Amino acid sequence: MKLNKLLNDAQSGPNQPDANGQNLAQLEKKVAELIDAIEQADIDTQHSRHYQKQIADAFQRSASTQKRIAPFKELDQDNNLSREELLEGLEKLLAENQIDSRMNAPKRSGKLVQKGVMFILALLLIVVGFAMIIMPAPPSFELFTVYYFNINDGVTIMDLVSLLIIFGGVLLFVLNFNKK
Repeated sequence: MKLNKLLNDAQSGPNQPDANGQNLAQLEKKVAELIDAIEQADIDTQHSRHYQKQIADAFQRSASTQKRIAPFKELDQDNNLSREELLEGLEKLLAENQIDSRMNAPKRSGKLVQKGVMFILALLLIVVGFAMIIMPAPPSFELFTVYYFNINDGVTIMDLVSLLIIFGGVLLFVLNFNKK
């Protein structure tokens, strides 16, 4: 099977530094959990082939990403190069290899949902804050007037709390679309 071959290739590869060892241990733990879940489930042949294909595709994407990054790692491990030589090597590698943030595109799917929820929450906070200011509140709810415009009107603590809610909504809105 492709899956067994890819797993054997991944396990028989050269020993990597500690960070890769930690990632490999985490991967082995997840694979063991997956194997337990598969053994407990009653899956038909069509679904099992579909899952095998997804897993094999994931291993192939991981291998292709590692192949693209390998020249950069080799340049990084060459310790006896001067800064100018490192810079020239990096410039050459960047010209030859098309590498960008789209290599990790499958990891971004959750961020779109998160941004959508944060956008809706920010708009909801802004609307509720303005509604609290515009709509009249009962006298028992308007606790204390901070500043009087005239005898009948002024800025209350309720208005200040509403402004804080609006500020929180605007802050969420701005942070949601920050490009970090």
